[in-house]
Amino acid sequence: MLNINSLKPEALHLPLGTSEFLGCQRRHTLPASEFRCLTPEDATSAFEIEREAFISVSGTCPLYLDEIRHFLTLCPELSLGWFEEGCLVAFIIGSLWDKERLTQS
Repeated sequence: MLNINSLKPEALHLPLGTSEFLGCQRRHTLPASEFRCLTPEDATSAFEIEREAFISVSGTCPLYLDEIRHFLTLCPELSLGWFEEGCLVAFIIGSLWDKERLTQS
């Protein structure tokens, strides 16, 4: 059985002559997809996703654009966005909680 901690990344080695075939230039400026922390500039996209998801189910949106922008200004490290061709398609925003348990109230 493999231990996941023993797995180490390895460099990709292309066959000889492949680099000439592919060329040495990047053909695009945006990665096809990536994970990264959100920035205040991503707040509008995050709000649109949030609004679409919640209004269709509950009729209301629990977050406002200004709240998202404020949060991403204060602690962007507690967020993660999935971007495809530069567009935000999914995200999570975490928060700190100073209680031992989470309750409805």
